[in-house]
Amino acid sequence: MALGLAGLLAAPTLVSAQEPEPDEPRLLANLLTRMALRVTINGRRGAVFVLDTGAGRSIISEDLARSWALPPAPSVLVHGLTAAQVAQTVHISRISLGGRRMHDLQAPVFPRSVIAADGLLGLDVLGRFRLDLSIGSRRVRLTPSGPDVVAIGSASHRASRLPTQERPARHGRFGTLILRGAAEGREIDVFVDTGAQYSIGNMALLSAIGGDPSGLERVTVYGVTGQVLAAASGQVRDLQLGGQRLGPTPLLFADLHAFEALELVERPALLIGADLLYRFREVMLDFGRSRMAFRGLRPLG
Repeated sequence: MALGLAGLLAAPTLVSAQEPEPDEPRLLANLLTRMALRVTINGRRGAVFVLDTGAGRSIISEDLARSWALPPAPSVLVHGLTAAQVAQTVHISRISLGGRRMHDLQAPVFPRSVIAADGLLGLDVLGRFRLDLSIGSRRVRLTPSGPDVVAIGSASHRASRLPTQERPARHGRFGTLILRGAAEGREIDVFVDTGAQYSIGNMALLSAIGGDPSGLERVTVYGVTGQVLAAASGQVRDLQLGGQRLGPTPLLFADLHAFEALELVERPALLIGADLLYRFREVMLDFGRSRMAFRGLRPLG
């Protein structure tokens, strides 16, 4: 369910085959507001994949799959901006990033003009780790969750005192982490989509804060699978995420298919995209331990 404007990604710089892979890969610039890093696929380096915690599966561009002769695999259902659709896939024997290696991925294939990258890293990869996004220094650390790992979909936690600013989350469908937040004093469900440029609330959130969609400007939003949706442009007067108060915050509002897929249509919910993630110096998503943290709120302007 990554949302982004297609076709604006500069060509990646290839990495030398002799260069060692860093433990903390750098987040790449010039990807609009999306976060991406270089990965190694079947031993070949240089591919630029956007981090997409809103996608259940990793996705690869059609031209890269073809040029690297990745074998076809069975079709799968992919959840997009407005609906689910069937997509062709390829088999990736192994993918490496940040010193970590995963095997036997089945990746849906989409045109580069649509996903605006070599590929997207979804929860089939990212859901195995704790992600520490140091947005100010443009670094990301991927750490296996260790002995506290819980099965995807489990709501169980180990009893312990949470470190400062860490908050318990729950696993939704597809392994998505869902956190409790607040908008204008009302409790909301929040999930992070690192592949999305913009943060989008559902219509239940707009209604909860007394908003009227008929009086709001409409903005066209493009999904990575080529789907298009009109969203209302508005704001909440006060937003709280993980104990941090952001104050008045511009948002888009629309009933994305993502909310339906995650069963978040009926109650106020918010997809957090890169525009809000960049308000913080550090963001932590721990999929194994069901924890999230937002640290170092940056002042506006």
